[in-house]
Amino acid sequence: MEPDITIAFFVTPHGFGHAGRVSALMFALQAICPRCRFVLFTTVPEFFFIQSGIRRYVYHRLDNDVGLVQHSPLEEDLEATCRRLDRMLPFDDVLTSQLASQLKRHACRLVICDIAAMGIVAASKAAIPSVLVENFTWDWIYGNYSHLNARFNSYQAYLAQIYAKVDHHIQTEPLCRSVHADLTVGPISREPRTPAEQTRRQLGIADASPMVLVSMGGVADQFHFIDQLPQHLDFDLVIPGADGIAGARGRVHLLPTHSSFYQPDLVAAADALIGKAGYSTIAEAYRCGTPFGYVKRARSPESAVLEAFINRHLPSQVITQESYASARWIDTARELLDQRHDAAKGKNAAAAAARYLASLLP
Repeated sequence: MEPDITIAFFVTPHGFGHAGRVSALMFALQAICPRCRFVLFTTVPEFFFIQSGIRRYVYHRLDNDVGLVQHSPLEEDLEATCRRLDRMLPFDDVLTSQLASQLKRHACRLVICDIAAMGIVAASKAAIPSVLVENFTWDWIYGNYSHLNARFNSYQAYLAQIYAKVDHHIQTEPLCRSVHADLTVGPISREPRTPAEQTRRQLGIADASPMVLVSMGGVADQFHFIDQLPQHLDFDLVIPGADGIAGARGRVHLLPTHSSFYQPDLVAAADALIGKAGYSTIAEAYRCGTPFGYVKRARSPESAVLEAFINRHLPSQVITQESYASARWIDTARELLDQRHDAAKGKNAAAAAARYLASLLP
């Protein structure tokens, strides 16, 4: 029997978008190379990877990245972000040396980093090729916040010199900053697995009923709009991530973060989507052709690029944060439902990126 091929993944825990992209890559790699096994370094909950169909892996819980500290899915806390970055950067030499030893013990042949720069440092110490997968990097994000807090300049400079040392570079659309990369591909997403009709039956939604999905990208939200919804909705509303929100609410279906429903299946079953314009949500909506009412984030550096991609490829409507909080987006959802037959399904670039990664394996 031929030996396993082990690949390490360092995944930022900022929301679930990066973990969704990495899971799609791992799933595609499993199809190309059944001997592949994975070593994960992240604080993204392990259930996310299990639910994504990742079979052969070892999970190491590691606080590998700060990203941005969030008050909510739509509001970042820059001062708390700086405090956490001050504790993490520069990366601890002892920790990265220990990680390098772990990589060598696992006999890793490749280290793939979805913007968690710590993995690039560990890979370099272990003399293992590294790959950066991104549609933005933290140095770019922090550079765009430096006018609000000058401390971001030092974080930007430190991380930029680490990203510059990566051996291979994949960019995935929608790109916040286009640079020279070894491979540039379209959006990468996890594929739906369950027929839409079956997902709807499991939710208790009638075949003929319109279904609207709310998705905030894996960052906890209180969904304050729920108490302001009309008493009688003319569509079914599905809200994942509604942890701690109790009670039957007619046509409002509340799901915990860790539910039996696979997020790409929910996106595929929905007739319209309301929520944060984050990477995996956009990629999954693009793949399924789901009309998208996105909540505008004026201060986020990536927003303009992500919103332009949505407007170019999907029936879409913009929703202000005030409208989102007060449930005034209900009429917007109805407009999107009228457009649900107009959207075309997009192509998933996971297989193309996986083939490139497989070509790098020694």
